[in-house]
Amino acid sequence: MKKNLRNHGLNNGCNPVGIPKATPATGKNRVAPVDNIYCPNCGCKELMQVEVAVENRMLNGGTGVGYYLGCPACPWASPMMAIAMQQKDSSEEAEA
Repeated sequence: MKKNLRNHGLNNGCNPVGIPKATPATGKNRVAPVDNIYCPNCGCKELMQVEVAVENRMLNGGTGVGYYLGCPACPWASPMMAIAMQQKDSSEEAEA
């Protein structure tokens, strides 16, 4: 049986709802404080940091932004880190 390189055992994962934005994971805006970051599956040295809008009922407010590393040369991707983006309540806007 072929291993799914994007399944990390998280059955209630986030649902992407936007267009992903990919930037190089190394360089000026790198996600790791090291220069020798590479794909653990194929060895590619050009990993990308991917940012995408997500929905998940477990996030505060139900929506957020997900970040993960992905390899452009093979199907490997790291687990996603999702951050809740709580929307302002309409009553809070009226008070401001």
